[in-house]
Amino acid sequence: MAAKRGITLYHSPASRAFTAYWLLEELGVSFQVQTVDIAKGDQKKPEYLKLNPSGKVPTLTDGKVVVSENPAICLYLADRYGYGSLAPKIDEIERGAYLKWMVYSTAVLEPLLVLHGKHIDLPGRETGFGAYDDVIGVLTESLKGRKYLLGDRFSAADVMLGSVISTSLYRKELPEHLVLMDYNARLTHRPAYHRAADATWPAHLFPQA
Repeated sequence: MAAKRGITLYHSPASRAFTAYWLLEELGVSFQVQTVDIAKGDQKKPEYLKLNPSGKVPTLTDGKVVVSENPAICLYLADRYGYGSLAPKIDEIERGAYLKWMVYSTAVLEPLLVLHGKHIDLPGRETGFGAYDDVIGVLTESLKGRKYLLGDRFSAADVMLGSVISTSLYRKELPEHLVLMDYNARLTHRPAYHRAADATWPAHLFPQA
């Protein structure tokens, strides 16, 4: 499973790999896709573990570069292929918020939703990501009156955090708060979102708006 020249995305249908696929579509870069069927255990095969020892999807290769973990993949792709557009430049004021939301998506929101789904709601002082109600408050207040996370500017942070919000709303893991629903509607109407969803999510599992 050696990396080919150019970009290759290793993904599995109906998985978190949707995020990386969506960003690649937004960037409009050429890429190849290699399916790693997690339902069949392909992610634990030796050849794949050489790329990603965690045995998770997605993994992205760009020539000899190997990147795993969705936020890292999004940061890499946006800086390399969308710097100044989908990724604010290092000296732009928005760069700080952009980085925060990238990390927030999987360091805060994803683990919180997993615990909440198992009816485990810990006091905010006992975790690094806060209490469930506090996190929902942060999301809704941050998006209130804004088109995207950085205001009117769509960025790779909207792909990263937005993909978690979108799939979580569909799975009823997030409350159908008007602010979240409106934000999700804007994301799901993007052509690149539809192309990625068509390619990675069976329609019966994730019907699009």
